[in-house]
Amino acid sequence: MSADPISADVSGANGGPLRGIRVIELGQYISGPYAAKLLADLGADVIKVEAPDGDPMRRWEGSGAMSPQFAAYNRGKRGVTLDLKTEGGLAALLDLARNVDVLIENFRPGVAERLGFGPAVLRELNPRLITCSITGFGPEGPYAKRPAYDTVISAVGAMYSQVVPADTLRPLGPAFSDLLSGMSASQAVLAALHARGADGVGEHIDVSMVGSLIDFLTEAASTYLETGQVAGPDSRPRRAQAYACVGSDGKAFVIHMSVPEKFWTGLLEVLERADLADDPRFSTREARVRNYDELDAELKAITERMPRQYWLDRLEAHDIPHGPLNTVADLFDDPQVASMALVEEITGHDDTPLRVPVPSTRFHGSGRPELRAAPRLGEANADVLAAAAASVTRPEGIRA
Repeated sequence: MSADPISADVSGANGGPLRGIRVIELGQYISGPYAAKLLADLGADVIKVEAPDGDPMRRWEGSGAMSPQFAAYNRGKRGVTLDLKTEGGLAALLDLARNVDVLIENFRPGVAERLGFGPAVLRELNPRLITCSITGFGPEGPYAKRPAYDTVISAVGAMYSQVVPADTLRPLGPAFSDLLSGMSASQAVLAALHARGADGVGEHIDVSMVGSLIDFLTEAASTYLETGQVAGPDSRPRRAQAYACVGSDGKAFVIHMSVPEKFWTGLLEVLERADLADDPRFSTREARVRNYDELDAELKAITERMPRQYWLDRLEAHDIPHGPLNTVADLFDDPQVASMALVEEITGHDDTPLRVPVPSTRFHGSGRPELRAAPRLGEANADVLAAAAASVTRPEGIRA
């Protein structure tokens, strides 16, 4: 293998603040792949290493070589296949690790060490390497070795208690813990890259899915720890004075009054219900918080008399925070979203045009890389692993 086994990369040629940063991703399903996808969107060269039969997410739809879910979380990467349970596969991975900046994996705790590519081994090969392990519950503790899927973590981490009413208990999408831990991991990697600039030395990062949820639920967690109050699905909307209404045409919209009193008085003008200002149930913000359900019922009874657009126009005229409650099918036809150029057509496999959402953050200087479709299984083997040798010299004690 050449001294630089991934020199064929061109992913950052068109810009991005992470242009020149090289990442190995040993991820499956969502958390690890999403973390690496976020880095690829910033211009990093991401090499996705899969087992010979591929990331199980490839086959989520039950047929075909690539599910739309896999395509969503693996855009912009190059794909190689390695059997890490073999000496040759491990040797090739270690050879790659000598020449990259970051390695992300989301195996259960101890798996990487058992297979021979734990953080200590990798850092001995490449002291500049930043390694990031994403696990369900962290490296230690009574749950650490359990299989960690989003539903389990979202339940244990109290996310479901914040979004699912107790009388309609069921798992609820999206994949909260997977996505939030992926975001936490990418953020931590960026911080570690910055820290490495001071001394040139990498570090190991542990990210847990359940910990990422607790970070995200900081308001509910902090409020409980300070006051003992247990937040539920309506706690935040009640305090924020946020309401969902439906027009006479069956189309839904939301109103968010927050704290400023001007939004409440403006809403009464929109509704032509000045009398509600004198209703003791709603006369102060504190009263409206206490009587949230009663006010919600009043608003719904009024708004169902006219179509949604009638209310949206009046809310806009009175500068009340509001918006249509879009489905994904509505989203890209929304005039604001359409104006933001958040969808781009790229070339998919077999030259098929493919519409994809683009990164919403814009860098007015470094730009962003050209978007590329998710890789076919092992499609970059010839470029990335062309001269990989099974007999790479490894530190004593490493086993395949």
